Amino acid sequence: MPKGNIISRKSVKKKGATSPQPREVGQKIQSRREDLLSPEQELDDTKSKYAGRPERLTHPDLNSNHAAAANLVRNVDAAMVIVDKSLRIRGFTPSAAEILSLISPDIGCPITDLPSAAIFAQLESKIRDVMANVTTKEQEVTDVRGVWHSLRVRPYMSHANKVEGAVLTLTNIDNQKRQAAAQKQAMDELRGQSELLHLAHDSIMVRDVNSVILFWNRGAEETYGWSAAEACGNVSHQFLETEFPEPFDQVNEKLFNSGSWEGELIHRTRTGKQITVASRQVLQHDQNGRVVGILEINKDITLRKEAEESLRNLSARLLQLQDEERRRIARELHDSTGQSLAALVIHLSAISARVAEVDQTTAGLLREAIQLSQTASDEIRTLSYLLHPPTLDHAGLRSALEWYVEGFTQRSKVKVDLKVSIGPNRLSEIEERTLFRIVQESLTNIFRHSGSETASVRIALDSGIVRLEVSDKGKGIPGDILRALNSSGGQLGVGIRGMRERLRQLGGWLQIRSMSEGTTLNASFPIREIAEGEGRSQALGSS
Repeated sequence: MPKGNIISRKSVKKKGATSPQPREVGQKIQSRREDLLSPEQELDDTKSKYAGRPERLTHPDLNSNHAAAANLVRNVDAAMVIVDKSLRIRGFTPSAAEILSLISPDIGCPITDLPSAAIFAQLESKIRDVMANVTTKEQEVTDVRGVWHSLRVRPYMSHANKVEGAVLTLTNIDNQKRQAAAQKQAMDELRGQSELLHLAHDSIMVRDVNSVILFWNRGAEETYGWSAAEACGNVSHQFLETEFPEPFDQVNEKLFNSGSWEGELIHRTRTGKQITVASRQVLQHDQNGRVVGILEINKDITLRKEAEESLRNLSARLLQLQDEERRRIARELHDSTGQSLAALVIHLSAISARVAEVDQTTAGLLREAIQLSQTASDEIRTLSYLLHPPTLDHAGLRSALEWYVEGFTQRSKVKVDLKVSIGPNRLSEIEERTLFRIVQESLTNIFRHSGSETASVRIALDSGIVRLEVSDKGKGIPGDILRALNSSGGQLGVGIRGMRERLRQLGGWLQIRSMSEGTTLNASFPIREIAEGEGRSQALGSS
């Protein structure tokens, strides 16, 4: 019990309070004495507890704070160094000791003098500027091992808010720097590749897996008329109104299954003009093999396609002129030369009958002349029919082929099995002429090259498609020659090219298959619809 409390009780007694009995007073005095002894015992216990540590008794709060701060520095994972105003080391964390190879004796040494801390030598002015202006500065530095760190310098403030030095904090950013360097290198390479793509004359675009345009080179700008800023971000086939040779889903499926796709596409430019491009599309993969984009290279072949179309039209016109010339020559041979030879035979026969009574020798010579004239007349008639069979115009395809096959078998001794199933209606003139010329050329090739004793000709009309098959059982065609014959640009076989050109006019195709057992030629084309009531002469004139 404090003494002041006792004094206050005496003052209460003087004011006339009732005096307690002597026994009660003695008990209270004893109680107060125990209260006074209790704090004294606590003080003695405290003194004995801190005996031998008088320095901590002098400033207990300061010592406690100092210990806590030292423990905090030891447990901080960051690399920190504290220097005084003279740039002498006052302390450092374990992480800083590991990075800068610091040891306890280094405390008190100027940090700029330590070889292991050479990164700070060039930063002396910056550290002093931080202390002078009470500011914070950051800079990227490398240690003696070449590891990158972010150095943050801030003032070290006392309790009185005065600058007593600086705190240097190092943060390892080596991975970030290396990643950034790798990204920069990749971007530089990408820019270099991009510049190469810009230099290309072809239209080049890069699309993501959803066909959204990501890259659009200068060649694409020149081809289509849109700038890169206008094109990027659009779905390519919608933006260019692409016409595919087959459904888009099938094109996409082939692209992702095989990794590439090639074909011709029709695009629309900014001016609304349609152009034809030869397109090559290739998938792009990341390091994990995932598809990240599609590289598409388009070459404008519109002029080439127009030239090809002009060439086909010219070729068709030449074939038409050739057929017309054949018809004219056939008619001249039949009507003029053939008739002249027939008259010559008649006259020679009449002379022979008169001379036979006078001179048998002369009569024999006349009979030989008559025989030669008859042979020439027959050959002229055969040549006339081969150039243009009159039955093709008058009786139709079936009769013309039956006549030709009969004569071919007699001349070549090759037995031909002919079957024609095209219905009761006749085809157009150009369609019948095309089939006749293909059969004629095919049988001629069989006789010249295959060595086969038999041949088969099948013509059928099914669902608006005419299909022709000519086959033999000969020695076949060598692989390299067969590939050349089946290629559109093959240089072999003038007759084959003529067949293809005739079929192309009708929108058809031709394919040749050959093995050691023989060769088969397949051709087909869609028939042209003729309006009801349209005369055949009108149909022929428009074909």
